[in-house]
Amino acid sequence: MSRFSTILFDLDDTLFDFSACWEKGMQETIAAHACTADLDGAALLAALRRHGDALWGDVIAKTYDFTQYRRLRLQRAMADFNRTMAVEEIDDFQRVYQAACLAAVQPDPEVQDVIAKLAEKHELGIVTNGPVDMAFIKLERLGLSAYFPQERVVISEQLGYHKPDSRIYAAAQERFGVPSSEVLFVGDTWEADVAGAMDAGFSAIWFNPRGKKPTSAHQPLAVIERLAQLPAYV
Repeated sequence: MSRFSTILFDLDDTLFDFSACWEKGMQETIAAHACTADLDGAALLAALRRHGDALWGDVIAKTYDFTQYRRLRLQRAMADFNRTMAVEEIDDFQRVYQAACLAAVQPDPEVQDVIAKLAEKHELGIVTNGPVDMAFIKLERLGLSAYFPQERVVISEQLGYHKPDSRIYAAAQERFGVPSSEVLFVGDTWEADVAGAMDAGFSAIWFNPRGKKPTSAHQPLAVIERLAQLPAYV
């Protein structure tokens, strides 16, 4: 019998390749939107990624909410091209991008099989650093909604703090009503899904398909490159 009653997953870049969907959605939106169609698409995409990465720490620190983050990311990227956009234009760009990004989210039979197998013996949940407006649509498009109903999904935007803030793991543990020793956390981000989860008393498995390097001395239960490897450890 497994020592883990509960397995918590990160969502983006763990249960599916969000980075690829983000890139595809942004590329399509840049090429189609009236405010950006005449710009160098690859250069603008790189600027959006650069400014998004630079601003993410401010989201974690609660300096900006997700709406402000999205607007500032595009404003700063466009400033690199000596362009400005009205708030209404920025919000329209985000609307078009969001539809394109979500359209790129496709179910993965291998992931569905793993989740179905794990659900037979474990309570499953999600703890994600992300906006509410996309999380449940992603799960629906992935064909995973039945395994992760709303009461089993902990979203940082709803709580007001983000991984690796210790309060988000405490909120998840309280929601599932289990001791921390029975919780396994699975995710792709070292600081949020491994170090933060382990500091909260959970065990962790690092989903690391891109061969990233750890940034602390934490020792996860395992490092995997495909979710199909996960059942062997639980």
